[in-house]
Amino acid sequence: MSFNSTENSTYIAVDDPDAYSLIDETFIRYPIIIAYIFVFVVCLFGNLLTILVITTHPLMKTATNFFLANLAAADLLVAIFCILQNMIHIVGFNYGHWPLGEVLCKLYLSVLHMVPCTSVGILLCVSLEKYIAVLHPLTALKILTHRLRVTVTISIWIGSILLNSPFFLYAKLIEYPDGSNACYREKMPVWVTVSFFIWYTIPVFVLAGIYLRIGRLLWITGSNRTSTRQSSDSQGSLGKSLKLANGRVIVFQQESLLNVPQNNERKSTNKRPKDTEGRRKVVRLLFAVVLSFAILTLPQHARLLYTSWSSNQLFLHQWTFFLQPVSYILLFVSSAINPILYALLSKRFRDAVSDVIHCRKGVFSKMSRSRNRTLVSDVPGEDSRCPSPHIGIRMQRLRQLQPQ
Repeated sequence: MSFNSTENSTYIAVDDPDAYSLIDETFIRYPIIIAYIFVFVVCLFGNLLTILVITTHPLMKTATNFFLANLAAADLLVAIFCILQNMIHIVGFNYGHWPLGEVLCKLYLSVLHMVPCTSVGILLCVSLEKYIAVLHPLTALKILTHRLRVTVTISIWIGSILLNSPFFLYAKLIEYPDGSNACYREKMPVWVTVSFFIWYTIPVFVLAGIYLRIGRLLWITGSNRTSTRQSSDSQGSLGKSLKLANGRVIVFQQESLLNVPQNNERKSTNKRPKDTEGRRKVVRLLFAVVLSFAILTLPQHARLLYTSWSSNQLFLHQWTFFLQPVSYILLFVSSAINPILYALLSKRFRDAVSDVIHCRKGVFSKMSRSRNRTLVSDVPGEDSRCPSPHIGIRMQRLRQLQPQ
């Protein structure tokens, strides 16, 4: 009998009765199974909840969340077609037996490679949109339309399916004389290497440059506003004085008597720091999602490159074989961790989840919301649970001033 890996054509002979698989050891197998099941539960229900909240809660239907919903849909495919199937194949049966048939074998291998490509494409889109919205807000109002988002997202899905179709076409089920099966594909070293550079290396460097530019702008803007505000406060404290006939001196603070801001100025002054802080929080969240994706998917890419180009056999009793399930689990964690990041870093998401779970009045009712709002309005202040009625008015005036 021979063992076959789903990722390459390396066979490991185990005809020797003294040979054994390290993963078949009880103290290794059961912790791995528990890890698989835990990741599966979090990935399945976390991404289902994310899609439910974004599609049903009125305040969550924003441009950024449109892409995050598609990201959750891609991760949901991993939970349905990959996690438990991979567990059954690697640790469920001895020597990598595949009992699920040829159709699920093809779907398993194709989805396993397609979802990371789809995810990185969606992350690029949401990051580029945030880059344009922060650095070029007026341009964003013109070009970043809902139709463009839908078109780009559909193109990403179609492109990921087509570019990963060789994994579906070359996947096949091998039947052995003793009745065991293996889900198998041929080695494709050139294709795996090209995919690594197109779907991982280049996007990671592009995303790093995007968030460096966005972060630099937001933090410099926030620090400049803080220093300007402190300077005006210090100048305002140097008020005028009046000496009375009895010798007493009364000091008038310049800020409170002479430079009293109008209502509109006061509102704009209070709103700007909230807008900046809101943008910072969204950038922190997106950066955390991108960073977790880059770190957790790297071991799987490295293992695929090694097994595709190496001619060395992997023996079941060696600790190096243990890297296979570990790299898979980390890959699946990258699909399960996003809802956790949303819950930890976004108060708005936590509030929306609470509204949906408790079925609060008005959450599932259709609300007419103005379509004339900026991309910055996707991130209201943490104290705000409702969209500001002034946003649509201001954006309508801006659009009237712009040339048609």
